[in-house]
Amino acid sequence: MKVLVTAAYGHQGKLLIPKLAAAGFDVRGARGTPGRDEEVLRLGAKEVFVGDLSDPEVYTEALDGCEAVYHIGPGAHPRELAMGYAMVEAAKKVGVRHVVLLSLLQPFIDIIQHRYKLDHELALVKSGLNFTALRPCDFMTPEVYVAPAMHTGTLPFFHEDDSRVHSYLSLEDLTDVAAKVLIEGSAHYFATYELAGPDKLTHAGMAQILTRVMGREITPAPGTADDLINALWADREPGSDFSHQEDIIRSIMAWYKQYDFVGNPRTLEWLLGRPATTFEQFATKAYADLSGGKGV
Repeated sequence: MKVLVTAAYGHQGKLLIPKLAAAGFDVRGARGTPGRDEEVLRLGAKEVFVGDLSDPEVYTEALDGCEAVYHIGPGAHPRELAMGYAMVEAAKKVGVRHVVLLSLLQPFIDIIQHRYKLDHELALVKSGLNFTALRPCDFMTPEVYVAPAMHTGTLPFFHEDDSRVHSYLSLEDLTDVAAKVLIEGSAHYFATYELAGPDKLTHAGMAQILTRVMGREITPAPGTADDLINALWADREPGSDFSHQEDIIRSIMAWYKQYDFVGNPRTLEWLLGRPATTFEQFATKAYADLSGGKGV
């Protein structure tokens, strides 16, 4: 079976493409910009497609010959909403057998990106396509939660209220589920899966875990939405229009400042057939990987 995986050299693509290739899929990796073809092919993809997937005609070309698609809408991209709609239109035109949409936990809450994902889910319901919506919570990523602690002894967060509790999800767990859903196909048609890890943590709680893992004191370091924007796009050109990205970040942080963002791990663990990865397990492995097992 041929499957299209978008954002092919992103966090998920780097993990999912090798799993799909090992399962016998012919993977076509799609990217919005050129320059990473060899890296995507080394992951196990058979082909690389480069183009603007917010254009339905381009997305149709990307899907040509594919029986399934794993659609990742790149976060804070100015055309993220249009990409989801283009995917649905193209999948209908091509006659794709199975659409797997990366949505978000609780897409009905008042965050811009969540509203996008809810709109995409609704478009799939209306389309008549066979689809599965995966609704993950916040991802555990080494560069956000482990590397800063290693280098500065602090754990930055940007919604200014450390009393808020969040669930977190391992990208290995998420991509294991994505591969399972694509491999098993029809068993998951018209399913919507909320995916959350077992922990419900404040940043102070995460810092305590990192302290234990690293053997040194790690303290939470609150910041603002402006701090996060400047950290994420530190290299932006002066005068560039980053208003959309800023709106996305401010929308997320405004919600996180007022409300918890938690889910239940049972669906994830049922799909995995094993316990979900805890934050401590993730941090232990990430710390070992980043430090070469020697600490810092």
